[in-house]
Amino acid sequence: MIHMMIEARTAPHALARSWRQYTSAASVDQTTAGFKATIGLELHVQLLAAQKLFSAASAKWNEPPNTNVNVADAGFPGALPQLNPECVQLAARAILALDGQIQQRSAFDRKHYFYADQPLGYQITQQHHPIGRGGYVDLGSLDGLEYVKRIGIHQLQLEQDTAKSIHGVYPGHVLVDLNRAGVALIEIVSKPDVDTADEAVMYVRKMQNLLRHIGVSNCNMEEGSLRCDVNVSVYRDGEDRLSGTRCELKNLNSLKVIRGAVNAEISRQIAVVQRGDNVEQETRGYDAQSDTTFVTRTKEAAPDYRYMPEPDVPEIHINESWITRLRKTLPETPEAVMSRMMPQYGLVQEDVETMLGEPGCTVFFEQAVVGRDPKRVLSWITSEVFGQLAYRSQRLVGSSLTVPQFTQIIDALSSDAITSGQAKQLLIEFMDGEQRTIDELIAAHGWEVISDDGKLRVISKQLLDTHPKEVARYLKGQTRRLNFFVGKLMQATNGQAKPQNASEIMKELLEARR
Repeated sequence: MIHMMIEARTAPHALARSWRQYTSAASVDQTTAGFKATIGLELHVQLLAAQKLFSAASAKWNEPPNTNVNVADAGFPGALPQLNPECVQLAARAILALDGQIQQRSAFDRKHYFYADQPLGYQITQQHHPIGRGGYVDLGSLDGLEYVKRIGIHQLQLEQDTAKSIHGVYPGHVLVDLNRAGVALIEIVSKPDVDTADEAVMYVRKMQNLLRHIGVSNCNMEEGSLRCDVNVSVYRDGEDRLSGTRCELKNLNSLKVIRGAVNAEISRQIAVVQRGDNVEQETRGYDAQSDTTFVTRTKEAAPDYRYMPEPDVPEIHINESWITRLRKTLPETPEAVMSRMMPQYGLVQEDVETMLGEPGCTVFFEQAVVGRDPKRVLSWITSEVFGQLAYRSQRLVGSSLTVPQFTQIIDALSSDAITSGQAKQLLIEFMDGEQRTIDELIAAHGWEVISDDGKLRVISKQLLDTHPKEVARYLKGQTRRLNFFVGKLMQATNGQAKPQNASEIMKELLEARR
């Protein structure tokens, strides 16, 4: 047995986008047709653990093929799995954040099937005794819904990811990259509480924001860190909502695809029933180009997974004191953060959503914004800081940038002690690990502001004497030539003149020549 006694950690990065760009402008009108839909979702979420679920190999799956793999991942005979406690802690954070119940006893099962991307011949999962049960996601006005909708969680389980099959490189051959094999996933299975494609999209979007916010996953669908399967059935208005035959839509890899696939499948099933035929239980895919779903596997062809208890991985036993400590590490919920920060700092919902997509960002912002312009602080975080994080493939939590360093840049910029370009250079240096203060760096670069107006006037007069034709153009009404001279002055002073001061002095001297 494994008795869990671990501390919480956080990690991910990804910018949030508003759900609105994914909502349907013309959702299927099931009510008008006399039909309604019943929808349930299964989310496969890659955890932000440093190592794989049952081996010490790195979980960085996107490095050169077959470099992050060991004998356990490759299914070598005699290689035994060893559970990674960090994965258990991340899964537990997720179920607590969903207001579910961590199971004090959970266990693993073998799900048998043969495929080239599954070296063991089976997947280790938690079909029967998952780590989490219950919980919910509430949708409402902040999500763009005009009513309140609660979507229940059936269970949350730990499981292994498969390897990656690569087609088309060598004709007639399939290549296999084992980097992803054994990477830790959680599968979050919802109850069939969803009624429309738009609700499904909002649910996935909200789950993305939550799991990113608590540091469980980066949930990037484009790279496969979040994959979605959707079960869809239809029923006539007035009948039991579970009376329809469900079909599973597999491997939906974007919010737009989820919406399109669900609407297409609802329309298909309604048409089948209206013809007097029966909907067959199938697994289906989605063709976005034709906006139709297609059969990938029938019920008769579905494999018998022959679940059995996993003999090589002990049960997980978690005590109440560990759960209590873990619960205390969870941050404020995204809804609470948005409801508080929007009026407090004069931000719009998209501003807060963007910060919520980067764990630790709202805390960083609130420490940095004290006594400063919220809009300027926000702009610098979401443009310059996020840009550097993306370039470096880093997260804000764990980066070299500190709040005092960031606020030094903002304050120096606000007081015109440095230019915008110099501020960006200082940000790069701080994120490279520079420890000197901003004053020391300004001195080292020779960026001290020239506050002596007399010195600036001498340099400005020399520039006017050097460019008589430009002076003449200004005096003839081409007032934009002022910018030419301000630029020359900034260049002559190596950026050490305050731009506003330079503009005022240069304009005064030009006007004096009329």
